[in-house]
Amino acid sequence: MKTTSSLLLFLALTVTGYSAADPLSIQPVPRTQQFPWMSLSSWYRKHADDIQVAEAGSARLLFLGDSITEGWATAPSVWKREFAPYDAANFGIGGDLTQNLLWRLDHGAVEKLDPEVVVILIGVNNFLHNDASARDTFAGVQAVVDRALEGYPDARIVLHGIFPYGEMPDTAERARVRATNALIEALAENPRVDYFDFGSVFLQDDGRIGKAIMADYLHPTERGYKLWAKQLRPVLSGLLEK
Repeated sequence: MKTTSSLLLFLALTVTGYSAADPLSIQPVPRTQQFPWMSLSSWYRKHADDIQVAEAGSARLLFLGDSITEGWATAPSVWKREFAPYDAANFGIGGDLTQNLLWRLDHGAVEKLDPEVVVILIGVNNFLHNDASARDTFAGVQAVVDRALEGYPDARIVLHGIFPYGEMPDTAERARVRATNALIEALAENPRVDYFDFGSVFLQDDGRIGKAIMADYLHPTERGYKLWAKQLRPVLSGLLEK
């Protein structure tokens, strides 16, 4: 009898310990979607660069995430002033979903690293690219946190709520962010996890997002990164300057 593609998928998931009923957000996979602004080869090259940092094992502070985390590179003076003194490493790669970050953690992003603090912001691309529900996105964030706790056993986790996106308030997108963050917040019940929702600093009084803060209503501008750093730096100072 000819084996169907669905049966092959079922067998593949079973081998990796997952079933078709598990949300995609928790199933570690490398990047498979190519974007105009990032080829697959570029994604693998960025991951290879991170592996080199992990193998060196010198970072006290580690950032994990997607393009919003990677985007600290667009505000180099802020990064240099606020985080570089802590021997910080940035493992953000644009376009990543929770499942892509899980794969990176399973394939070299841990290695010899023994950071004191790991900053995590992930999940918005599960909405944008997979139209994932709040609960499925939360499951992916939870899996990333669990993997970070395991891979970096001496680290405190500074876990972010997903940032708001889209210009207007009171949209389905904003509601999904709030619903997901309400679930993510519970992960701080673990004594090694501190949860912070800094999303409000990017909003105007009427709840809108301005272009001066997020030019595309998703990624912070340099001004946006300054606002984020103003919130984050005291948290990290309290953990790293004991």
